[in-house]
Amino acid sequence: MITRHHMALALMCALILCSSFFLSDPFMMGLVIAGTCIGVLLPDIQMTRPKHISIRTGAWWIVQFSRRICTPALCRIYAYSRYPVSDSADKRLTHSLPGVLFIFTCMGILIYLPAYAIGSALITGSAVAFLGGIFLGMGLHLVEDLCTRKGIFPLFPFRTWTIAGSIRPCDKTDPRIARYHIQHCTVLLVFFGLNSTKILEPDLFLPLSIVGIVICLGAMVYSSEVSLRKTAKNSDERPGLSPASDI
Repeated sequence: MITRHHMALALMCALILCSSFFLSDPFMMGLVIAGTCIGVLLPDIQMTRPKHISIRTGAWWIVQFSRRICTPALCRIYAYSRYPVSDSADKRLTHSLPGVLFIFTCMGILIYLPAYAIGSALITGSAVAFLGGIFLGMGLHLVEDLCTRKGIFPLFPFRTWTIAGSIRPCDKTDPRIARYHIQHCTVLLVFFGLNSTKILEPDLFLPLSIVGIVICLGAMVYSSEVSLRKTAKNSDERPGLSPASDI
């Protein structure tokens, strides 16, 4: 999906979760939301640099952490395996489970270890909340992208499988992406309404918010006609490299 769709859908999912989890603590809520918005951008290493300064310029700078630090290191690791990857700009590196977990590990080392070394419970808790948001954002990125025709590559480079749907993110005649936004927004408004009216017991908010997110994502996957596809093992094709990340 393009950047603005990733950001909007991830932001609503984070708010659904925070409406139950951290609404009483705006600081922690802000950390989770900020982490989610950053995490949902990190896998898009194929993003092109904007010619003019815009909102996407900030997104492009965030992505450089993955592109310039994480993927070159990941390629060095793969070079010692049976599955070397020569191009650190290959989108498949970061649209896979190993790639996402590696980026998250790098972020964890960068953020959590210094916070833990300081020894403050507040700082350590803040780091955990922020990293939790990053993990959520990267997971949402994969789920959102598997709904598109280019899909994701869950076990790359160890397997050449692709999980993809039928969505063309730039196709304005396809009503499904707009429907996804409406679904997410509706669930979010329901949770904020329940919180403001105090109808629901506080202990029920967390499990129900997770159920709400699962329903939203499940509806996306179902209506996107997602399927598992196998590509040729020695194929040089690198799908999904066109710069379709414009806001």
